[in-house]
Amino acid sequence: MTSSFPSSPDDETCGYVRDFARRLAVEFNVMVLAPPDRRAGGWPSDVFKLTRSRSLLPLIRDPFQSGDDLNDLIRKNLLTRLAALVSLVCFFAHAVALSFRADVICSNWMVPSGLVGALISHASGKRHVVVEHSGALHLLTRMRGGRLLARFVVAGSDRVMTVSADLKRKLVDLYPHAASRVEVMPMGITIPLGRDQIGVEPSLLSGVHPTVLFIGRLTEIKGLDVLLRAMERLDGLKLIVAGDGEGRDEYQRLARELSLNASFVGRINAVEREKLLLACDAVVIPSTVLEDGRYEGTPVVCLEAMAAGRVVIASRVGGLSEVISDGENGLLFEQGDHLLLREKLMLALSDDLLRQRISENARHTAACYDWKRIGFRFTEALGARQQNDSTGDTRIESNRIHG
Repeated sequence: MTSSFPSSPDDETCGYVRDFARRLAVEFNVMVLAPPDRRAGGWPSDVFKLTRSRSLLPLIRDPFQSGDDLNDLIRKNLLTRLAALVSLVCFFAHAVALSFRADVICSNWMVPSGLVGALISHASGKRHVVVEHSGALHLLTRMRGGRLLARFVVAGSDRVMTVSADLKRKLVDLYPHAASRVEVMPMGITIPLGRDQIGVEPSLLSGVHPTVLFIGRLTEIKGLDVLLRAMERLDGLKLIVAGDGEGRDEYQRLARELSLNASFVGRINAVEREKLLLACDAVVIPSTVLEDGRYEGTPVVCLEAMAAGRVVIASRVGGLSEVISDGENGLLFEQGDHLLLREKLMLALSDDLLRQRISENARHTAACYDWKRIGFRFTEALGARQQNDSTGDTRIESNRIHG
């Protein structure tokens, strides 16, 4: 179960959940239950079966959508929240129906999927594993009764996985008894083909200007405004912004005001993303901490960029500082500090030896997050394997370069 899922196979919004399902399909017959999605068409034949829940509400009026952030519902009016509750009840009914055909339940995000999975597990005794990516845990820390809900979900789960050690600490702070059941398990990536194998064509990135790449939703938490301000007066740099969201118009306006050489290319699919990663000079992940304290877990784009051998410049937020060791396999700056980000950009693009060293180390680090390795650990947690082998037992350690 998941509260977020791509609208199509080419959509990379929460594409890691789709890739997770595909990796689990190596060991399981996988059924995926996702919320409605007004942008979605039919899902073609895949290694898993996708079911989207149906609400009693018209799709256009349903606020519980695969592509929307549940944290935003807290700020909505009472009528919208009641409508979301109706849709969530329908989601629960679909989950119960599918659970009769399941041997094990895996929930992405502690609410609502983890809550639904825990209820089903309590009633049926079926194994339940929940994976927390960040947003739901933040929601639980803010909402009334969140501590009790966290306790119920943990008690109704055989294993609880967080994608970063930072999120594990946050969960244990919220519910200390979770310490015995929670472990760190990041999402994996598929190691891409080399530049000489994929055949990168001349494109938007061709030319003499060093190119900086941003990939992500155009929302406040991604911190694109920090990157835009950092690139002011850095003449000769080109910025590619890949992604869409409610902040696009505002960010485009800011880029024009700062006279940046910036191109907003909108949503991209997996092939386009891979080509952009291979053709750029640096990838910036300027994730920020919101006023209410929310921040991201470990953006998968960080690992994908490292696998492509790019220099990743990221804010010291959440799981990013667990993956990146500053100056070794990437560069870090304090979140929101556009002046320090500007210094890191200038350093990365002016020092060829530094870029080469970071590129080599980044590839070594990314190899440890290959789905072939991470997937083994998940299938073991879900009960498909009883013993680890030499590959599956490898642990991802923070701030360490893996050779």
